[in-house]
Amino acid sequence: MLLVAGVVGWFAGRSMQGRGPRRTPQYPQPGEIWWAAVPFRETEGEKVRPCLVLRGDGQNFDVLKITSKDKSQRHDHVQIPTHAWDRRATTNSFLDLSASFQLRRQDFHNYAGPIDAATWHRVLQVHPVGTVAVANPGPGSVPRLAGRALTALGSVAAVVGLVAICAGATVVPWLDRVRSDSEASNDADRPLHRMPIAASDVGSSGQQLDSTLNGRHFPDSTGFWVGCEGRPATATYQLDGNWHRLTATAGLDVTAPADVTAKLIIELDGKAALTETVSRSRSVPVDLDLSKVRMLTVSAERTKGSCGNATRPYGALGDAVVHH
Repeated sequence: MLLVAGVVGWFAGRSMQGRGPRRTPQYPQPGEIWWAAVPFRETEGEKVRPCLVLRGDGQNFDVLKITSKDKSQRHDHVQIPTHAWDRRATTNSFLDLSASFQLRRQDFHNYAGPIDAATWHRVLQVHPVGTVAVANPGPGSVPRLAGRALTALGSVAAVVGLVAICAGATVVPWLDRVRSDSEASNDADRPLHRMPIAASDVGSSGQQLDSTLNGRHFPDSTGFWVGCEGRPATATYQLDGNWHRLTATAGLDVTAPADVTAKLIIELDGKAALTETVSRSRSVPVDLDLSKVRMLTVSAERTKGSCGNATRPYGALGDAVVHH
């Protein structure tokens, strides 16, 4: 049944997406770029700029800011193609993933175009999104995101159905177990390695390690890779403003080459909160205020020494815990 539902949903989504002539949207929808009056984050005033719509109810909308300024050094910004929705642009833009703004319907000026699929997939890993229905729809009209939503749901159902049929698995108890595990830990302090990672680069940071840092044993550590090729290895965690504090001890594990030192930076919503040099003989305490922080980024880059082939990260945040 799941497989049949998935196939039906997939075809229904395709037919809805292709129905009717293309026209200028009247209401902002998730996944669309609009020109709008977006307030400045730290000062009074606002500026008409492009923004990406995340969700809304027809009157109030959550959006992410887009800027033409070079933010390639910021881990909370992602470069996006611009020319597809702004023919005057000669360079790409940068989407600020750190925190959304809330706008009213009257703040929106002009529709620019859809976000590219790769960027939208990245956004879905960091922010919740939601479909906005068109107010007073005409006969036969369908919100533009409805086809996409049905396609996505149909695809998920089809995949789950195929897995269940091919593997002979019992799907519902597995989903119930995942849900109960999540609900049981919603209000508890949590090891950093159990937090969702929105993005990582140069190695898969974030796994649980049993580490020894500067002679001290930390059995429940969170590993981080060290960039040895001229750029840092990074991992960005999605916090959504729900956590209060991060405690840990940062250093290089005993398995790292003895001559390697690394520059460790921990950023909170794109701003450096801790910058330290760590090695096998130098570890540092970490105690950071996470109040209202949406994204936490850990990055590390070799400053001295020679790297070799490794099956586990050089760096570790010893017994790293995020606290409610």
